[in-house]
Amino acid sequence: MRKKGSKKAPQSLESILLRMLIFAVVGFIVEFVIWRRLSFDFQVKFNVVFQTYWFFIVEMYIEKKKMFQLHPLNYWAAFMIPLISAIMLNSFIYKYLSLYSVTALLSTLLITMLIDFDVGILSSLSFSLFFGIIYGFDITYMMIIFLPSTLVAWVSKKIVRRIEIFLPFIISSVLQIALMLLFRYTNDTNELLTILLINFFTMLISMGILPFFEYITRVYSDLGLLELGNLNHPALKKMTLHAAGTYYHSMIISNIAESATEHINGNSILARVGAYFHDIGKTWRPQFFTENQRGVNPHDNISPKMSSLILDNHVNYGKQMAKEYRLPILIEDMIIQHQGTRIKQFFYKKYYDETGIQNTDLFKYPGPIPQFKESAILMICDVTEAITRSMKDVNASVLNEKLDDLIQSLFFEGQLDDSGLSLRELQMIKGKIIRTIMEMNHKRIKYPKIDQKELKR
Repeated sequence: MRKKGSKKAPQSLESILLRMLIFAVVGFIVEFVIWRRLSFDFQVKFNVVFQTYWFFIVEMYIEKKKMFQLHPLNYWAAFMIPLISAIMLNSFIYKYLSLYSVTALLSTLLITMLIDFDVGILSSLSFSLFFGIIYGFDITYMMIIFLPSTLVAWVSKKIVRRIEIFLPFIISSVLQIALMLLFRYTNDTNELLTILLINFFTMLISMGILPFFEYITRVYSDLGLLELGNLNHPALKKMTLHAAGTYYHSMIISNIAESATEHINGNSILARVGAYFHDIGKTWRPQFFTENQRGVNPHDNISPKMSSLILDNHVNYGKQMAKEYRLPILIEDMIIQHQGTRIKQFFYKKYYDETGIQNTDLFKYPGPIPQFKESAILMICDVTEAITRSMKDVNASVLNEKLDDLIQSLFFEGQLDDSGLSLRELQMIKGKIIRTIMEMNHKRIKYPKIDQKELKR
């Protein structure tokens, strides 16, 4: 049987109840911090409202998110830790500075950058509801917190430079002050200045702790991915030293994968950086991979089954290195998924010719098959680059035929079943790959040879 993807089962009731219990405890702590008391009546009302919202809105929505299905521990941590940290921090702001300075900037900014816009909005709604209840079930107060945070989520979803984090601070501060004045909650200059200062320091805290959250959860923002894509990363430096052919192969694939992913509005930064690291496992026994060979092929001296095991190990060792360097969990996925469960056809045919035994299971990559679009695009680009290398003359028409055959083969093998790619997107990807490769392989004009004496005149 073909090994299907590693899609996770729905979240257990125990994990849902644990998260609800965490918020019940947080509710107790925040009430005590703000009022120095614990009221049974308030806690009942708080938990009835907040826990009902949490179960039917947050849990039900996030359950459908693909990344939470694949890596629930990592992504729930990336959601819960910033949210609870922001709630606890703002409970002290509420108590000791100003209840009008409570802001969802910290959690909304971090969660939007780490996960996505939708989940960022959900976090801001959760934060706003929490403090709306704390303030006495005040809907207006809740909206004053919520509305600025929606714009924060909107402008945060495409942040790729640290200086751009300044924009959410400006938007959050201006809108929060405007709403306070509009609804006549306060017009005290000191209160308004406090709002501005709290938002400013929250922005600085966000910039400082973002790398910490990325390292702990292995869920990376686009900003973190770009910094990780620095070609001086130890894993990439190791590849340049021990597997130079693989390094240049990865650089070529990164350009193709980035342009193809951008063409379908995927995460092109993830595609590029994932391509950098997808073959880091080839630093173990690099001479067994074609791009690193210089005439001698060590596979000629070992059995096909041993060759198959060595090829499997580049995936397994790559996964081990990803954990060692704490690479993003999605890049670890791309390392183990970019070969899917495909058969190593060359070694299987060699084995069959030698033994006459039909056993394809011995020659399948361990998988799983690609679980998201960027991983599937990497698989397509990886094979395409190998095809291009084998062509004496890179011709768009021939390349189009070969890509048609490749995509059809991947489709019928079931390698793309869990990727989420539509047939239309596959056609768009194919077209963009061809254009990118042709641009990369354009012919240069032949320069005429000029006599050196003429050049000296």
